[in-house]
Amino acid sequence: MKALHTSDWHLGRTLGNRRSRDEEFDAVLAEITAIAEAEQPDLIVHSGDLFDTYRPAHKDVLRAMRCLTDLARVAPTVVLGGNHDSPELFDLLGYVCTLRPDADQDRLRFVHSRGDTDLGTVLDYDSLDGRERIRLAALPYVHPNRYLHLFPGFGTTAGAYAAALRELQEGLLARLREGCDPERDVLLFTAHQYVGGSVPSHSERMWEVREPYATDADALPAVAYCALGHIHKPQTVSGKGLTARYAGSPLQMDFGESEETKSVTVVEASPGRRTRLTPHTLHSGRRLARFHGTLEELAAAAAQYSDVYLKAVIRSHEPVPRLGERIAELVPQAVLVDLEEDCAATRATVLTGADAADDGRLDVTAAFSAYLADASTPGQRADEVVAAFTDLLNTPDPAAPDSPAERLLAEALATPWTSAAHGGTETAR
Repeated sequence: MKALHTSDWHLGRTLGNRRSRDEEFDAVLAEITAIAEAEQPDLIVHSGDLFDTYRPAHKDVLRAMRCLTDLARVAPTVVLGGNHDSPELFDLLGYVCTLRPDADQDRLRFVHSRGDTDLGTVLDYDSLDGRERIRLAALPYVHPNRYLHLFPGFGTTAGAYAAALRELQEGLLARLREGCDPERDVLLFTAHQYVGGSVPSHSERMWEVREPYATDADALPAVAYCALGHIHKPQTVSGKGLTARYAGSPLQMDFGESEETKSVTVVEASPGRRTRLTPHTLHSGRRLARFHGTLEELAAAAAQYSDVYLKAVIRSHEPVPRLGERIAELVPQAVLVDLEEDCAATRATVLTGADAADDGRLDVTAAFSAYLADASTPGQRADEVVAAFTDLLNTPDPAAPDSPAERLLAEALATPWTSAAHGGTETAR
């Protein structure tokens, strides 16, 4: 059995000030399709985050469906719902698939997590030669704010979410093994989740890849292969008797991924034999590069920054006029996406306890005078500024007038309401 694993396309993702990457997406999707056509897998698995937003642009939906249709012509294709994907949109795309001439063959399936019960599904596919059956357990992304509804007994302590996912996975594994033929069946599992110990790219939604939401690698099903999505850095997940991998994103999504080599994974497995994983490097995306140094250092290394998206932090002693233009002149083949000047003359210094006097007090006026001297402020002007600063520092703030709401509250507290005070009759108790 041979499967192709891809993930986290994030179609519609832009860079910096909404710089479109449509051409790169078209190129890398064509590259993935070419790999599929060359490898001729029995099954193609996309492990989530097909789109970058719940409401993708129409052009991105069209881009996705064209590529997935091409992949489905090569082999049955399963697309898992990720945390960026809309279950309602997946419903629509699934309905569109039922109108296809090959709908009865289930060549293209969308699996999402909108339902509150029976999360996940088990799908069966025969290999191209008919000798093996692929059994795929698919668990879409389960949002942390929903597991309390699904599993009210787990509580809200750290690890409760992971415990709920473990129970879901165990239930899916039990269904996966029902009627399993160990001589013919190859068991696979796909999920969109954060597994503890994996290394994020920091281009993910970081509140969803924190330790409280991490599942234990040892809790993943012991099957021939676990196809994981959610983390953008391609990597193998280590665990006892485990064969699992994050396919990663096909493009470098932002500068947190600038050192990553992108790929898709070809999986070869048979009953009773060790699984073989072969990453196929993707070359279509433009590289993201970061530079931190002086303009002179950038000029010396300019050859490294040809045909890249560049994020530059330039160190200098004094402000550099037209800094963006200077960088463009030094690296004309780069696309400058982000620019920051680290200038000694304008750099803010944070005062700490080490700046305090022996008695523990901090002389703010002296620190401000030293700052003006470092900034080469002329003497008389510096004296005038320091005098004004000292005057403001020593002048107490005037008491703020009460707001109308505060006055009404004070009056109410001063004259508590009683029925007698308002012409009524109090009832004795």
